Amino acid sequence: MKKILSLFLGVALLACYSCKSHQPYTSITNTEHFTIKTTKVRGAFYSSPIKTKNDNVIIGNHKRTVYFLDKTGDIITAFKTKGWIHATPAPIFDSLVSIGSYDGNMYVFNENGVLQTQFKPGGIIFTNTVQADSSTLVFGTNKGVVKFYNFFDETYTDFFTKKRMTHGSPVLLSNNSIAIGSNDKFLYILNKDGLMQNKFKTNGWIMHSKPLEVANELISFGSYDKHLYTITKDAELVWKFATKGKIHASPRLTQEGNIVFGSFDKHIYIVNSDGTLRNAIQTNKRVVSSAAITSNNYIVIGSYDKHLYILNSEGYKVASIPVGGKIFSTPLVLSNGTVVFATTNGKIHYLTPHKDFSYMHAEQRN
Repeated sequence: MKKILSLFLGVALLACYSCKSHQPYTSITNTEHFTIKTTKVRGAFYSSPIKTKNDNVIIGNHKRTVYFLDKTGDIITAFKTKGWIHATPAPIFDSLVSIGSYDGNMYVFNENGVLQTQFKPGGIIFTNTVQADSSTLVFGTNKGVVKFYNFFDETYTDFFTKKRMTHGSPVLLSNNSIAIGSNDKFLYILNKDGLMQNKFKTNGWIMHSKPLEVANELISFGSYDKHLYTITKDAELVWKFATKGKIHASPRLTQEGNIVFGSFDKHIYIVNSDGTLRNAIQTNKRVVSSAAITSNNYIVIGSYDKHLYILNSEGYKVASIPVGGKIFSTPLVLSNGTVVFATTNGKIHYLTPHKDFSYMHAEQRN
């Protein structure tokens, strides 16, 4: 494979990271219900963390760095790029992980943080990557292009979205087509060869909201026109739910089939599968973060009001935890129940509950 970097380079980067000037600051806070381990580094976090099979955590930040942490929150290594990292990492072939950068490169690591290869497809990469088949990666750029990249022979197929940046992330649907939103206000459904099958027009940017495939092969996503949409794969509207603010967050599905998402109108919404409101929790600032769902069906989501919210499956608040920084990115739940989340003031938090969330009392009103 072309552009493979030597192991020597990886070792040199690790050595650089070990320099005193790069050492993070770590603290541990014990409360009645949680232990929170916080690591402070340089640079805001807008990327969301993902986990490997052994619960290592990978996340990028705006100080041009990709961090690799173990399941206890200790930093294993860090890799420096030449541009901000806004994109979220994505698992791809054979336990590899890809992540795009503002420097125009897509970087590919093994799960231990050793760079395997990099390539430059053209344009800033905001979006995560999805693996469409045994050789194809799909992602968007600020050049108004959805890239279909053959990882092994290094060839491209481009789908253009009216020269507006593609900031929304792609998702692979159950029929192997790709759904992705664009700043041209369309949600596109493409086949794995990059040809359009259908498109659905909204009245606002689909800036970041990653489409969600729900029951009966329906697709839900948010728009800056202040609506959450659910459509068929033939791009026919099933229902839409109005909020009073832009929707930047990606919808998430609870175990009961309800949809959770946040809005710029300072609310977290839980919507039934038919588009009717189940509950809404008010926060003090916009909700840009997407939700994570725990194994026992609790909802974890951040807000710009510098709190992490924990809701039960009915959408009632169990806890709101002050964390000292705005939460843009999506939390992550590890196998042991620890919640990992990052803030725009350069902190990575590992929140471990002392018991299952179910022992905590839920407020029965907003």
